[in-house]
Amino acid sequence: MTLRQYLVALALGTAISISAWCIVMLAIDPAHAGTLGFVIFYVTLGAGIAGLFTIVGTIVRARKYAEDAVQEVVARSFRQGLMLSGLFLACLALLSRGLFSFGTMLLLIVLVGLVEFLMLSLKRET
Repeated sequence: MTLRQYLVALALGTAISISAWCIVMLAIDPAHAGTLGFVIFYVTLGAGIAGLFTIVGTIVRARKYAEDAVQEVVARSFRQGLMLSGLFLACLALLSRGLFSFGTMLLLIVLVGLVEFLMLSLKRET
C-alpha cells in the first residue's frame, strides 16, 4: 500500500467517523441516552480526531522527513495521533464531570509526554 492509498483510506475512515459523530450529536438525547449514548459519542469523536491528527501528522512528517522510511513516519504519526486524541478525550471527559483544571491538564500532558518518551527510548534500544 502506498502512502497516498493509506492517506485516502484513513481519510475515508475519518470522514465516516466524523459523520457518525454528527449523527450521534443530532439523533441522541443526552438526558435519555444513558451510558451507551456517551460511549458512542466518545468513540466516534475519538476515532474522528485520531484520524485527523494522524493524517496531518503523516503529511507534515512525510514532507519534512522525506528520507525516512514511510513505515516509520506512518507509525509515529498514528501513535501520536492516538495519544493526542486520548488527551483531548480525557480533557473533555474531565470537563463534563467538573474535574478539569489546569493542574489535571498539565498532569495529562506530562503523562502523554512520558509515554512518548518511553516509546522513543524503547525504539532506540532495538
